[in-house]
Amino acid sequence: AVWSIVWSGCSLTAPRPEVHHYTLALPQPAPALGSGKSTLVVRAFSAHDPYNQERLVYRTSPYQLDFYNYHRWASSPTEQIADLTRRYLRAAPLFAKVYPSTDGNADFTLNGKLLQLDEIDHEKTWEAVLTIDFWLTRAEQRTPVWFQTYTVARQAEKRNPAAIAEAMSHNLATVLAKLVADLTPVVAAPTGP
Repeated sequence: AVWSIVWSGCSLTAPRPEVHHYTLALPQPAPALGSGKSTLVVRAFSAHDPYNQERLVYRTSPYQLDFYNYHRWASSPTEQIADLTRRYLRAAPLFAKVYPSTDGNADFTLNGKLLQLDEIDHEKTWEAVLTIDFWLTRAEQRTPVWFQTYTVARQAEKRNPAAIAEAMSHNLATVLAKLVADLTPVVAAPTGP
């Protein structure tokens, strides 16, 4: 009798909400800029807490940060951003070859650190904010030859996580276009004596 009461109580509980997953996607491929001569390795990117995990982050004030329980990135944001950066730089093509890891010798190495991947909730609108540090080093050197921080914000079309993922994708496309423009003179500069 006790078992049947417990069993019937379990069947009355509400089902768990469905978990939704999101990815970043570049709205369009990078424009062709000409053929580069140098090679590049894009290393795995890192992230500050709390952006090194898959739950979407949102803010309702500058002082409060929260996480969605049922809205998540399909994979680590740093993995997605590094992969899309590689693809974008391959398509540019600022470099003759772009490698995904340190498995080969390359003229340059690009590193990145994700500093912000926020949904900012305003009273009537939601905004996606992306901040990334990038730095470039030459082969056999530890000191970067170039460093830049990019921050881009874009209002989401709707007030929901899917619209935030779309706006964040546009932010990343803007950052990568600036990255290519800024790297072009650095890569073309002579290495010195």
